[in-house]
Amino acid sequence: MNKRVKDVVDGIVSAVQRVLDEKEITESEYRTALHYLMKVAEQREIALLCDVFFNSTVVATKARLSSGSTPAIEGPYYREDAPFVVDRLKTYDTDAHKPLLIKGTVKAVDGSVAEGVTIDVWHSTPDGKYSGFHDGIPTDFYRGKLRVGRDGQFSVRTTMPVAYQIPSDGPTGALLETMGGHSWRPAHVHFKVKAPGYETLTTQYYFEGGDWVGDDCCNGVEPSLISPEKVEEGARVMNIDFVIEPALERSGANT
Repeated sequence: MNKRVKDVVDGIVSAVQRVLDEKEITESEYRTALHYLMKVAEQREIALLCDVFFNSTVVATKARLSSGSTPAIEGPYYREDAPFVVDRLKTYDTDAHKPLLIKGTVKAVDGSVAEGVTIDVWHSTPDGKYSGFHDGIPTDFYRGKLRVGRDGQFSVRTTMPVAYQIPSDGPTGALLETMGGHSWRPAHVHFKVKAPGYETLTTQYYFEGGDWVGDDCCNGVEPSLISPEKVEEGARVMNIDFVIEPALERSGANT
């Protein structure tokens, strides 16, 4: 028996049973919910539904236990096979959106510079799509891996992402609308910071003053993740000082 699995499943079941009782759920409502979940599975939106409602809670728990930078949800559009880049992400020449300069540092919690740091960077196209997933956009566009210098600094140029809707024409979007919500995410840039001997930091940063920053459908925005409005030589600047923490020792007791 896997005690960790049993404890988590028992907790989930108990929480659901408590809500069913407290809200006096009827048999008809229960069957409606089952049919809804079947539709979610049929339209392959299980991951989407869970990300919208639960991922931010898991991330918040991680943040509470962490001494490093604020983590954030990863989302469904990370690609391990993104290419290494030097100083610029590949974008289409026809992009009319404002240029973006992302720069900053990566340091350990004790202030020292970590060695062998790489940063995955990825974000939406100017029309809210992701390379490697939508419209046949090649994987080497709007994403890339950076090698952080020995001084802990990094810099890369790209174009501004935009706010976009998560898939809204399926059961997840219908549920959000029924609850009086919406399916919009604010413009953001994703990061995954890796270094030997350190915990991987997965996060994303948003833009001060951006649409939906105060009302993200995935509840992913924390104040520390909002980049202040700053412009240098015509480019919006996102300046981030990442702090990473030593890797935790993994126990096999629950496996």
